[in-house]
Amino acid sequence: METKKLKLWIPVLAIIFAVTSAFTTSMNSNLDEASTINGYIDSPAPCMSEPIKCLPTGNNVCTNGKQQAFGKFNANDTTCPRVVYKN
Repeated sequence: METKKLKLWIPVLAIIFAVTSAFTTSMNSNLDEASTINGYIDSPAPCMSEPIKCLPTGNNVCTNGKQQAFGKFNANDTTCPRVVYKN
């Protein structure tokens, strides 16, 4: 009798796992868009130029095509010491 119950629950658990995994994957892709931060070119004035959308982590530094962009650690900072990356 226990074997029959176990055989019934295995497909049910597999379906629950598949659905949960699908939702988790969908939520992670939305986090990538939400995790963008503003990067700024430090010339002529620090952190005053038009913001560029960048990421907090990555392999390639974020640029405007010519100059490297830097980000703020806090929104109220007046300088941009944070290295930001391409999205």
